[in-house]
Amino acid sequence: MQDYTLTNHDIDMACHEVETFCERANGEKRDILRTRLAVEEILLKYQEAFGTKGTFQFQCRKRINRLYASFFIQGERNDAIHMDSGEESAILKGILSGMGEIPTWQFKNGVNYLTFTLKKKKLSPAVSLLAAVALALFCGMVSTFLPEKTVNFLSEEMITPVFDTFMGLLSAVAGPLIFLSVAGGIYNIGDIATLGKVGKRMIYRFLWMTLIFTTVFGIAILPLFPLAGSGSSSFRFSELLEMVLGIVPHNFFTPFLEGNPLQIIFLAALVGMAMLILGNRALIVSLFLEQANDIVLLIMENISAFVPAFIFGSLFNMILGKNFSVLLKAYKVLPVMLLGDVFLMVAYTGLVCIRKKVSMAVFLKKVFPVFLIGLTTASSAAAFLENRKVCAEKLGIDKKIVNIGVPLGQVVFMPGFSILYFVMGICMAEIYGVKISPVWLITALVIAVVLAVATPPIPGGALACYTILLLQLEIPAQAIVIAVAINVILDFFATAVDLFCLEAELTELAGDLGMLDVEKIRKTF
Repeated sequence: MQDYTLTNHDIDMACHEVETFCERANGEKRDILRTRLAVEEILLKYQEAFGTKGTFQFQCRKRINRLYASFFIQGERNDAIHMDSGEESAILKGILSGMGEIPTWQFKNGVNYLTFTLKKKKLSPAVSLLAAVALALFCGMVSTFLPEKTVNFLSEEMITPVFDTFMGLLSAVAGPLIFLSVAGGIYNIGDIATLGKVGKRMIYRFLWMTLIFTTVFGIAILPLFPLAGSGSSSFRFSELLEMVLGIVPHNFFTPFLEGNPLQIIFLAALVGMAMLILGNRALIVSLFLEQANDIVLLIMENISAFVPAFIFGSLFNMILGKNFSVLLKAYKVLPVMLLGDVFLMVAYTGLVCIRKKVSMAVFLKKVFPVFLIGLTTASSAAAFLENRKVCAEKLGIDKKIVNIGVPLGQVVFMPGFSILYFVMGICMAEIYGVKISPVWLITALVIAVVLAVATPPIPGGALACYTILLLQLEIPAQAIVIAVAINVILDFFATAVDLFCLEAELTELAGDLGMLDVEKIRKTF
């Protein structure tokens, strides 16, 4: 690698080379511009700290679907990224790094290491999955002209073994993924707590509001599902006790071998709380869990690249086995889920407008841009910058809450996905004739809320969650094909609604803490 000095000329040259590399590697235009500006800004900070005689090196490389620009600045320890953000905790910095909003930084052996991460352009997941569905339908029609012996061979000797293998791989990764996410999340609550009453209150409100809204909506939709209560005509305490006691595993490894989601979550909570109590004495373990989580997330992200092929093969197999009608029975998921989205938006709009005495038209107009980004991209990361701007400039929320709440909330506060998981579970249970008892409903509720909080912010994250959900609710594995296919549409709505709810929730929290400019939120354009 070539040595550069921290002069304006060399900084500009490095920025140009990074930009050129990313363009040739087919990076996202928005990310390229943002990265160039960030590189220039941070190198100028190091120029201010070390002078123009300071030296640096950089390297650009591609790995799978990501582009990396790494910088190595010689000198004393200097975190130029977070030097102006003292109120941010380590977990928030990690969240922002995961979104690609800030680079990662570390110091080792007299060198400051910076890494900027960009994603390559790729076909929209919705487009690829819809193409897989269309291709499966076309191949299914063609298969009607094939001999029965050929059809059976395709179904039993080729597609079914591949399906079973893929499901096995999903189950193998999903368990560690949820364990690491839950354990790390609980441990990081302690880091949030260092931010004082704002951080503590925020995390508790996110969790409780998700639970409350999911429970209320879950109870409201029970009349729409005749099978609800078929497992047991009345609630029996012994069943609930059996479920609770069944959460405790006999040893640490059995839950992962058997794929028992509740036991995995129990162990994750146990480990997370123990780490939380130990604090600094668990730093090595926490670092191990963090790095293990990054590894598993990368594996899951690459597995998700094969989801379109998985959907194609599974739907094609359904048609070959004359079971395609099962997919048509899932029509109820879409209207019920949309009803849940409307419920969340109406509830939060009423809450903010009544308590803060804001015109409904004014409030909706202010939050609409972020909602629209979520609805059109199904990506909370894409809406991050606009979300911060709207919260601070249009809703009048104190910047301290915005800086903490927006990145944290976009990862943790997902009432839309919590309702989506619950609705998907109860709909799939009805389709496959699974008995829905009161204890079953409680289990579904708990799993839905936990998975909403623990959903990995990566493509394919929902796939792992559906695997966990359906396995625990004793719904056949074939249902995951239907769930993932429907999720293509619902993901857009759930993301948009989650962003809407986050803005409203932060407004409420800021108002309760006296950190809301009421005049600004009431002000019309």
